[in-house]
Amino acid sequence: MRTDEEKKLQKQNSDIKYPTYETLKAEQEEPEDYLLFIITDEAGNTIRKIKTDANKGINRVTWNFRYTPVTPISLETPDNTVPWNEPEKGYMVLPGRYFVSLSKFKDGKFTELVSKKEFVCKSLNNTTLPAEDTFALNTFNKKVAELTRSIAGADAFRNELVSKVAYLKKAVLVGADVPTATYNNIINIESDLRDLNLKLNGDQLRSRYEGSAPTSVKQRVDLITGALWNTTAAPTNTFIKSYESAASKFDDILQSLKTIDTSVKQVESELEKSGAPFTPGRFPEWKKD
Repeated sequence: MRTDEEKKLQKQNSDIKYPTYETLKAEQEEPEDYLLFIITDEAGNTIRKIKTDANKGINRVTWNFRYTPVTPISLETPDNTVPWNEPEKGYMVLPGRYFVSLSKFKDGKFTELVSKKEFVCKSLNNTTLPAEDTFALNTFNKKVAELTRSIAGADAFRNELVSKVAYLKKAVLVGADVPTATYNNIINIESDLRDLNLKLNGDQLRSRYEGSAPTSVKQRVDLITGALWNTTAAPTNTFIKSYESAASKFDDILQSLKTIDTSVKQVESELEKSGAPFTPGRFPEWKKD
């Protein structure tokens, strides 16, 4: 708004006042404006939120009739240059009545622009073996989605711990007062993380040199989402057994991950007590003399 006003003054050959500090600070801290479409089902449950820029003119937004993706949040822009790089997607909603509303976020608050409008999602009837019980299909997809979300989150957290280990090892060697035995603890943590990765993601080394390896928990779930979430057919017995196997093993994996996280926190505590240099994820302590 300020720059538009300055352009008008320039056309009138009028003087332009340099903005005050308060003005520049307010502009710097101004929240981003955007539009938010909220899609709900007949029961009022929120199915999807679609955020888009508040641009001038006629704009188009498309919903793919799917639930929100369950993969970890990423701030990176998806790479669309590779044709087979498909963006993450949730499972398909059931045919039925849905509603969409539109709100504007400006100056730190939401304002409804368009109240709920009804529309109907219909099946194309192009499935060779459509599911007879669509409610059961939706229930199964919901269970798979929750397991997928948890597995993806656990794997992302595992990666964070792996990244921490490299910093912890260096901190032990740099910190003059850190006990050398701490390094052995970190090596054990590193070994535990490798074992957990094998159970969660599979043995890539064995697959590369021997052609096959035991199916991991994540691979079993990926087998389901890669096929079932692209069709409206009922889940096969293979999909059901894969889910049951993955779900039964994931509890132990999650418990192991919690144990490893506790070990990492213990190492971080030792580093802090010994006055070691800062490492990512470690809260610094300070005592005033």
